[in-house]
Amino acid sequence: MTPQLPGKTIIIADFLGATAADVQHIKNLRERTPYPLIGFADLKNRQQVMQARELGCQDVFDRNEHLGSVLLKLRKLLGDYARPKLTGRCSPRMAETVTSACSSYALMSSAALTNAPLPFAKLETSANHIANAIEAEGLNAWLSAVELHHSHTFCHTLMVTGHATNFAQLLALSKEEQSLLGLGGLVHDLGKVKIPLSILDKPGKLSDGERQLINKHPVFSREILKDSTEVPAGAYDIAVSHHEFLDGSGYPDGLKGNEISELVRITTICDIYSALTEKRAYKDAMSPRQAFAIMMDMKGKLDDRLLRTFRDAVLSTELGQLKRTAT
Repeated sequence: MTPQLPGKTIIIADFLGATAADVQHIKNLRERTPYPLIGFADLKNRQQVMQARELGCQDVFDRNEHLGSVLLKLRKLLGDYARPKLTGRCSPRMAETVTSACSSYALMSSAALTNAPLPFAKLETSANHIANAIEAEGLNAWLSAVELHHSHTFCHTLMVTGHATNFAQLLALSKEEQSLLGLGGLVHDLGKVKIPLSILDKPGKLSDGERQLINKHPVFSREILKDSTEVPAGAYDIAVSHHEFLDGSGYPDGLKGNEISELVRITTICDIYSALTEKRAYKDAMSPRQAFAIMMDMKGKLDDRLLRTFRDAVLSTELGQLKRTAT
């Protein structure tokens, strides 16, 4: 029986050991609807190549080709998942900064998935450009530019980075600490590359099992970053520990008190605030005041001094009157 496939489908076939019955099965799929077909074959094996050509493969990849190279080719066929949706209200400088940051984050994600060297230099450059753009045009211009990104993960990552960068500037932290917070914001959810998009972008409520998997993303971040000699210690701590709470009730390590650095504490506040004020398919965006009411009630979990400073800074600007509308 030929299965029913969703409308947006691409068939990927591996022709290693493919039998006549396998080829016929794919033919049956494509007779119902001409789905694009991509094949993987040993290009030195005439039979595999002939089978792929017989089925009309749009592209045939060498089975021995590096995964990173394959992903780049697939991106050309499927569209760039990382590319932001920008509007005319965004200045050319801001548009360039957002696009560059998305590209850098996409390269980092691909490297994490394929065990390739992590492009930290490029990501650090993007973090510095974000800091310059926010200093020149303001946080609200940055948030307005990134809120329409179709990917929840990209949108949230860029918003947390913006909030953390802006907060670092308000606190008059050193340039080195500002850079670490920007870089940490960009990698704080890096471990989510190990989680299926069907779960990350799920429009409804997560099951207990799905929530448990998502909560493992700091552990995945640790696995990705632990052997990298280029990642600064501060950014590493942010990626691994931004879900830790001062009372020891956070995860993944149950850190508490002075075990949690100031940079991590700042990122935790920005992460929670962003999550509460972003609009998602399964929830409306909270107003800044609603978000802070919840956060102020998290007694003993967040750094009270930093939270109050962050709240006062947000609510004292026009940003305090806005709801984020990321999709």
